[in-house]
Amino acid sequence: MKTQEQLLERMRLEILGDKTDTSHDDIFTLRLEDAQEIYLTSVYPFNHSINEMPSERSQNWQVRCAIELYNLTNDGLENAIQYSENGLSIMFAKAGLSKDLLSELPPPRAGVPCEEQVVEQTTPDGEEEEGGSI
Repeated sequence: MKTQEQLLERMRLEILGDKTDTSHDDIFTLRLEDAQEIYLTSVYPFNHSINEMPSERSQNWQVRCAIELYNLTNDGLENAIQYSENGLSIMFAKAGLSKDLLSELPPPRAGVPCEEQVVEQTTPDGEEEEGGSI
C-alpha cells in the first residue's frame, strides 16, 4: 500500500509538474480525503467500519478522483459532459466526476446490515458452550 506522501507526490507531479512542490498539499489532502469517502461510500454503502482504501488499485482510483475534484474546483469546466454556446448551458457528470472514472468503481458490496450475535451451542453430551457468531 502507498503512503499518504506517495499519493501527494503523484498529485503534485500530475497537477504542478513538480513532485517536490508542497505549496498545494493542504488542498490536495482534502481532495484525497473526499475521493476516499466517495470510494468507500460507493463500494461499501452499509459497512461504515471500513476506513482505509483496501488496495493499491483503489488508491490509484483515489488519486485520479482527487485530481478530477481538484480540477473541478479550480477551472470548473474540466468535467463538463455537455456544453452549448449561445444559451450557455453546461452539464456536469454526477458530483462533477467523469463517467469513465465512476464506471471503474466495483459494484457496491451490498448486504443487510446487522449486529454480531453470539450463539450458545450444545455439545453432544448436553453441555452448553459459547460458540461462534452469526
